[in-house]
Amino acid sequence: MGVTREGYRIAVTGADGRSSGVVETYERVGVEAPVAALVALARQESDGFAVVLDSANGIMDAPLASAGIPVLRADPSLLMEDQATAETLAALGHSRSAGLTALPPGGWTMSGREDEITAKETASGPVERQLAASGLLLNGGSATAPLVALTFDDGPHPRYTPQVLDVLARYAAPATFFCIGLHALAHPAVVRRISAEGHALGNHSWSHAYLPDLGPAGLADQLGFTADALTHAAGGGPRPPRWLRPPYGGRSPELLHTVAGLGLTTVLWDVDARDWSRPGPEAITERVLSQVRPGSVVLMHDGGGDRSQTVAALPAVITGLRDRGYRVVGLEELLAARPTVGV
Repeated sequence: MGVTREGYRIAVTGADGRSSGVVETYERVGVEAPVAALVALARQESDGFAVVLDSANGIMDAPLASAGIPVLRADPSLLMEDQATAETLAALGHSRSAGLTALPPGGWTMSGREDEITAKETASGPVERQLAASGLLLNGGSATAPLVALTFDDGPHPRYTPQVLDVLARYAAPATFFCIGLHALAHPAVVRRISAEGHALGNHSWSHAYLPDLGPAGLADQLGFTADALTHAAGGGPRPPRWLRPPYGGRSPELLHTVAGLGLTTVLWDVDARDWSRPGPEAITERVLSQVRPGSVVLMHDGGGDRSQTVAALPAVITGLRDRGYRVVGLEELLAARPTVGV
């Protein structure tokens, strides 16, 4: 299973290592269509069927797992730089199956690499402080005024993003939507509405990729394709979105320097609603209100799954923040309010 600038590609290799010779393409659509196709294939090939993904495709693991389809991850050591096509991934399922990582049920794209990810994040600390001092990184909790920014990841979603927008409009609260490029390509009208209602758009990569794994060409595609899709869907403009949130918060010193060199401001967070786990609206609200502090950046989700609990929690989140004396603001205002500190 691979992704392109236009959508998704499915290639099939049999148990004998032979390609079926047929590559199915799904362009400008949501994940539902390719997932349905893979479910149909799994029913035909019930013996040993699995889908091979790489760490640059982090939007398919959850829906495939929900459909009961085993998922195998191909790590960079098995791939030529930026060459993870549907065909090469399918071939790896036969030729290098022992080197693939089986994602556990209910796991996530990067399962098994947690120590490596943590080490890279720790090594990024000095660069983060340097970039924060120059206004090229925002990680939350660094203001003296009672300000808070709401951010939503993994959309746009045709059902849940409009519901989130309805709540934000009702409470006159701004937000930033970190969009996946493939989702923006599939649902441009939702992107247009986000922009038209005065909210900010942010780059969340093309296919929810773990960005530190990518070479220069792969990174340029992930960020550039997404910027183009968002700019086009929003009706054009003088400049693409300036905000970037790396999927999973994945970062390394090299990645942060590269992103800053592109003129993008990396946005992390200090309040995690963990709404993706669907703990209930009350739990989501409590998680936000118990963690918030002046200058906080709140992470929630409007896509990537069932976000009805997020929608249900959002009114109480906004009113709870305001009752505690916080003002909900956009990232521009939050960044401007950060204290001036040395590196």
